[in-house]
Formats: sequence, C-alpha cells, structure tokens
Amino acid sequence: MPMEESLITLTLQCYRCGTEYNYLGSSPHSGRCAACGSSCVPPAGTLTVVNRLYWESPNGLSKVWVHAVDEHDRPFEFEVVAHGSRGKLVNTKIDGVEIDPQINETIETLPPSVTAEIADLGINEVETAKIENSKS
Repeated sequence: MPMEESLITLTLQCYRCGTEYNYLGSSPHSGRCAACGSSCVPPAGTLTVVNRLYWESPNGLSKVWVHAVDEHDRPFEFEVVAHGSRGKLVNTKIDGVEIDPQINETIETLPPSVTAEIADLGINEVETAKIENSKS
C-alpha cells in the first residue's frame, strides 16, 4: 500500500498586492501570488543560502547581504545593518524586486537559514519591522 504524502496548509501574503491566500499541498507552493501572479511572495519550501557579503567599518558598524534561493530557484537577498550584535533588516529583494521591510509589515521574521548565516557573524538580534512609538 503506497504511503500518503502529508498535506501542509500555509497562509501566504503577496508583498506586491497585499492579497492573503491559503496554500494546501504536499510540495512547496508555486512561488506566485494567486491574485496578481507576482513572485513577491514568501519562500517556497526551504531557503538555501548561496552567498553572503560582509562589510565592517573601524567603528563597529557593519552591513551584511545574504543571498539565497528557494526550491523554485527564486533569488532572495536580505540586507542587514548592524552595530555589534544588534542589527536591523533594511532591505529585502525577492526575484530582483525590492521589498522595504520598514513599510511592509508582513515580513515578521527572517528565515532560519538567513538568521543562522547572520548569527555566524556575531549579529544575534535582528529587528525586522518598523517599531511604532506608543505614547501613553
């Protein structure tokens, strides 16, 4: 008797048009928005780091660019600025399209492979979204 593949359910949001939709399947999602067809959607399946570039100034400021691909070979780039062990995600590119994480609040966390790559450089805390100041 053949083994049944387990189905996964994901809630995805397009970073281009803002549409939220569900994916149900046993393999990575298509890597395209169900509404507008944009490739500006979260990684399909596992994100694999293929390269990283690192720059550090004498005063401790640094910048890292992590390049990765998902299971459909869509390129992703994450740009983080840091001072010491604290960083901030300042830019993301998906399939060559810039997604500003300070404007688009749907980017809540970095993928584990990217977090590990950045942590390898000693950057352990990375802010990914704009923090609103609340006045009491």
